[in-house]
Amino acid sequence: MIIIGEKLNGSIPSVARAIADKDAELIKDRARKQAEAGATFLDVCASVEEDVEVETLKWMIDLVQEVTDTPICVDSPSAKSCVAAIPFCKRPGLVNSVSLEGDKIDTIFPVIADTDWECVALLCDNDGIPDSVERRMKVFHGIMEKAKEYGIAPSRLHIDPLVVTLSTDETALTVFADCCRQIKAEYPEIHITSGLSNISFGLPVRKNINQAFMVLAMNAGMDSAIVDPTNKNMIGMIYATDALLERDEYCLNYIGKFQDRPQESEAEAAPQTPADEKMLAVFKATQDGKNKEIGKCVQDAIDAGCDPTAILNDGMIEAMAVVGENFKKEIIFVPQMLAAARAMKAGVEVLKPYLATGEAGSAGKIILGTVAGDLHDIGKNLVGMMFESAGFEVLDLGVDVPIQTFIDTVNEHKDATIVALSALLTTTMPSLRDTVAALLEQPFRPRIKIMVGGAPITQEFADEIGADAYTEDAASAAEQAKKYADSGFCVKAAAGEFDLTEKELKAFEEKRAAEKTEAASKEKAAPVKEAAVQVNFDKTKVDISKVRLPGPGEGYKLNWEETKEKFRNYWAHKNTGRPLMCVIARRPEIEQYSDGTPVDGGYLGQICQGKYYNMPDELMWKDMEDKYQDPQRIVDRYRFFCDTHAFLGESFPNLNVDFGPGSLAAYLGSEIGFKEDTVWFNKCLDGWDGVPKLQFDPENKWFKKHINLVKSCRELAGNDFYVDMPDLMENIDVLASLRGAQETLFDLLDEPEKVGERIQEVTDVYYDYYDRFYDAIKDEEGGNAYTVFQIWGPGRTVKLQCDFSAMMSPEDFRKYIQPSLRTQSENVDHVLYHLDGPQAIKHMDALMEIDGIDALQWTSGDAGPDGTLPDWDVIYDKAIAAGKSIWVKVYSGEFEDWIRNVDRLVKKYGSHSLFLLFPEMSMEQAVYLLDYAEKNWSDVKGTFCESLGR
Repeated sequence: MIIIGEKLNGSIPSVARAIADKDAELIKDRARKQAEAGATFLDVCASVEEDVEVETLKWMIDLVQEVTDTPICVDSPSAKSCVAAIPFCKRPGLVNSVSLEGDKIDTIFPVIADTDWECVALLCDNDGIPDSVERRMKVFHGIMEKAKEYGIAPSRLHIDPLVVTLSTDETALTVFADCCRQIKAEYPEIHITSGLSNISFGLPVRKNINQAFMVLAMNAGMDSAIVDPTNKNMIGMIYATDALLERDEYCLNYIGKFQDRPQESEAEAAPQTPADEKMLAVFKATQDGKNKEIGKCVQDAIDAGCDPTAILNDGMIEAMAVVGENFKKEIIFVPQMLAAARAMKAGVEVLKPYLATGEAGSAGKIILGTVAGDLHDIGKNLVGMMFESAGFEVLDLGVDVPIQTFIDTVNEHKDATIVALSALLTTTMPSLRDTVAALLEQPFRPRIKIMVGGAPITQEFADEIGADAYTEDAASAAEQAKKYADSGFCVKAAAGEFDLTEKELKAFEEKRAAEKTEAASKEKAAPVKEAAVQVNFDKTKVDISKVRLPGPGEGYKLNWEETKEKFRNYWAHKNTGRPLMCVIARRPEIEQYSDGTPVDGGYLGQICQGKYYNMPDELMWKDMEDKYQDPQRIVDRYRFFCDTHAFLGESFPNLNVDFGPGSLAAYLGSEIGFKEDTVWFNKCLDGWDGVPKLQFDPENKWFKKHINLVKSCRELAGNDFYVDMPDLMENIDVLASLRGAQETLFDLLDEPEKVGERIQEVTDVYYDYYDRFYDAIKDEEGGNAYTVFQIWGPGRTVKLQCDFSAMMSPEDFRKYIQPSLRTQSENVDHVLYHLDGPQAIKHMDALMEIDGIDALQWTSGDAGPDGTLPDWDVIYDKAIAAGKSIWVKVYSGEFEDWIRNVDRLVKKYGSHSLFLLFPEMSMEQAVYLLDYAEKNWSDVKGTFCESLGR
């Protein structure tokens, strides 16, 4: 059995303190004891901020190698840190770890390929931990293909099938064991390992579960484990199991380990005291989100003599650490994490009178808020609760927070050392950028850490704007904040150690000015990437005279019948020629007013794809009612847009008359708030008790305004352009607008059946409203266009979605959302599903099972890679394999990059089931693009489609 010693990990509080205090003796003592106990490798994991991780790993590795020659297991979630730490080791060891997530495997495997280094490989990918043996084996085969590519023998790999928590998944062992057996059957020489303590999270007397799991996992083929080699009971279990499974000839290893040792009497397990039982009850109530029970549990623990500080730290904060870990592993999901945070908050309220002043927020003080222009609070609230659960005091500034408010609050609270900023809308990402930039300019900059997060935010965007940290979810945010606290930064900053002197202040201002100048210079001198595909665009050599534009009386689109035929074939997955391409070009006479920057319209200009240029002052909206609710003015403005643009390819003139995405909520009682670049719906329900059945109300003021607006715009448009179907929104998304997202999450936990009933009511009433709008906008053959997605269908055509699904478990999605979507898709002719954000990808399998979904549109967020890049092939693979068409938005880079990126996509997926939405462009770009497409993208079968036998 290969023993990987686990006791040098920065996630262990005592090791974290040793790292922060540079306590070399503790590190060396733990290394020595594990080596003497027989560890095969010593796992070394820093668990610190990435910018100091490599130097911390070097410090730890050097100390370990002073006292033992036992090979090192270099452990980091960052592949780059692992690679950087390998040269610090005196002899080949083990790298922990690779997977099919991101580029980890292609970063580490090339470095260790021609060496004797071994490697741990986790069976997970960009979708997280697969939920079945079959899917984990698919990841395994992907890893083995990579190993073969780099020439890494199976005997050098330690495969971790990943065990989940038994308390939340009763199949935890059986799935793990089945993977072990299949892997060993295919590759007998390969190693199988596990961080086995995961299985017992949240259970009492965890060692019982851990030891039983070890025996059963070894019986299934596990021959490597990350454990504490000084744990005599566990090591004894391992040696005994090896002997019983015929892996220890004549029991020689067992005898060698235990012969000549005095017989150790089994220590009686200390009986649980009443205080222990009460503490466990607090832990369980926190972990399980029992907010109505935790107050009594906390009071009982106090009455039983438990130390209040221990109740906070060991009972609640430790429970929240388990919750955060389970969330990151997708064992639990947002509702369960939110419930646990709510429970802890209730428990702390009972505990506060018994704590020393300020102890409940002793980790530090955090300023939290959603940036200006963004009115979403669910993500911010959840992060705030997780911060509090980690022991921080949180100053929550709310939503739509001006930059100056953040600055003033930092100046007012000298002991606040972390500023956490949230942005949920892609349209408010510039606001996030501006807020971070303003904070970086302040003299207090050295004493604060700036953390950012939100659905559209990525690590790349955070790095670009200068934030100190990006975290993708609430659990990671709390973990990052704890790292700042554990490193000593929060205490030192609050004590004024980083405050600037006058001299330092002057130097700081000079440095910031120099950085600005340098950044500007770098931007100008940025190298041009080498082209993978030759694109020779020269606008002076493009003949735009061959493009015939509509004349008087011809409307705004000439090739309507050809466009409709391509859409018909697209929905049937048998398009011919090039892919469908939405190409909207600026007419030459307005080109002078554009700087060439790609733009989307959306709610900012109430056009779907493009921008108004040199619009007469008399057409500009005077207020939000003029912008959103005056049909004559709306149509006049859109005619101006059509007069200055050309609708080429499969683009067509269509007017967006949304009252925001989700107007069904307004018809059911919510009030609408209109702003320049967004629309939101105010929650109107405090609970579901006493609320009558949700049903069609033809007298609702917002429905009457909206349907009358649509009818008027349709009449004014004539046959010149389509008026789009408004984005009504569906299922639980509507409930979240009526109740608030956070309250809906609690409802899903507290009264799930009632939520299910209300979702059914929304599903039932949806087409009562849809039908009224459809009858007002449909064309002569019963077709309609749908809002900002630029799609047309020869019949009842819709977009369906469930943005709320990003916060739901796969089980809840299948139970509550999949049936609703299936019902809705059966009532129309053509369905495009809008999949929004990485956290929703986990529902792809359930979505692809719905026959009525014809096409998939993926949105990663404008800060992330656009739809043409390889990051999202995993989504398109599943869609194409399920017989769906795909809808792809193109926007990354320059014009030449659009062509190169699409070229890769077409070669893989072919042209028969592909719709491409391009940014507005010049006439020369449009002509070049369409010519290129005709020559290079017509009737391409696609390598992936060929692999499916199509």
